[in-house]
Amino acid sequence: MSTERYKPGFLEQWGRRVLISINSHSGKLEDSGKSFAYHSRKLLLSGFFWSFWIGFLPSITFVYLCTYLPPLSFWPLDSLSYSAVLGFVFLLALATILEFYLLFRLGFYLSFRMAKYADIELAEEPELITPIPGMMARLVLEIPDPRIRLYGIDPYKHLNERALFFRTTLYKSKVFLSNIFAKLLLKVFLGRTGLRFLIEYISGPVTGIWDSVTTYMILYELRKRIITRKLSDAMLLKIKSKGRSNTFIESSVRAVALSIVFTKTFHPNFEYLLFGLIGLLPERDKLKNLDDWAEFVHSFQNLKVEERKWPIAIFALCSSFDGTLNKEELEAFRDITDLSPTWLLDRVKILSGTIGKGELAESLQWMEKILPEESNQ
Repeated sequence: MSTERYKPGFLEQWGRRVLISINSHSGKLEDSGKSFAYHSRKLLLSGFFWSFWIGFLPSITFVYLCTYLPPLSFWPLDSLSYSAVLGFVFLLALATILEFYLLFRLGFYLSFRMAKYADIELAEEPELITPIPGMMARLVLEIPDPRIRLYGIDPYKHLNERALFFRTTLYKSKVFLSNIFAKLLLKVFLGRTGLRFLIEYISGPVTGIWDSVTTYMILYELRKRIITRKLSDAMLLKIKSKGRSNTFIESSVRAVALSIVFTKTFHPNFEYLLFGLIGLLPERDKLKNLDDWAEFVHSFQNLKVEERKWPIAIFALCSSFDGTLNKEELEAFRDITDLSPTWLLDRVKILSGTIGKGELAESLQWMEKILPEESNQ
């Protein structure tokens, strides 16, 4: 599959433009001497704090302005006031658009700063399907990773199609619909009871807390992806630093492909690694069954003894990209127990923990401990 087949949607394109604009108008961050973990933690807390107020204030304003509308009642139908409905819909749309716009702008700004603290440039990267700005825009806008298949790799081969459909639908609609339904329920049901006066005290905090938690989760996931992009960069540099055989590269590609299948998503950093490795092969179009576990294990037979550790280490590192090890990944480690060192799984678990905590320097150190040692010759 070529990179031209995926076309980002309007929202993702807008997000990319906003991030690139922020980057072009921002100066270099001052070096405070603090770690990435420290700065990213501050950004997570800042996002939580400001998102609360972005959710709280429009919600309170919406409820206050609704008091000037006629009572909104859907039963009996002949009592329904169309002017009240139109006024309610207008105020709801206005408050929701304002809230989401401010949340998105906040998310873009904080994600940009997080990338800068990790010394990651917001380049267009036309050779990739998902450049850094695209990865960040998707997270902030809560756009799921595209359902793509590259070189025959199917991220969803172990995932039920019906479950995938419902998961995607819920992912796309959860924030927008939950926000609207919360306001509607508070207005219609609570507003018809003797607790009407509590709307002002409930809707604001509920919306604010919801937005705070959502922003925190977005930035938390972004932090993991930023760290794993740095790990991917370091891995590629290690591999490219020495002359590698085509069989070595192909086996490494299979390691990444299987990580995609086990994670059940085309993680942008898997894509980055995949293109980086496949670009080293002269006959990449002849690659087949890259996501087949048996062929991955069989590929070790064509490698030198000292080379066999590399694909296993790459698979291990990729397994840690989402900060956790799932059941399938743990079972895969058991299948290659005789080929991998006994300490490998323990180190991968530690690496997953450092990624989850946002410890960039420590994650790079544990990556070095997992990758095979090589002589300088």
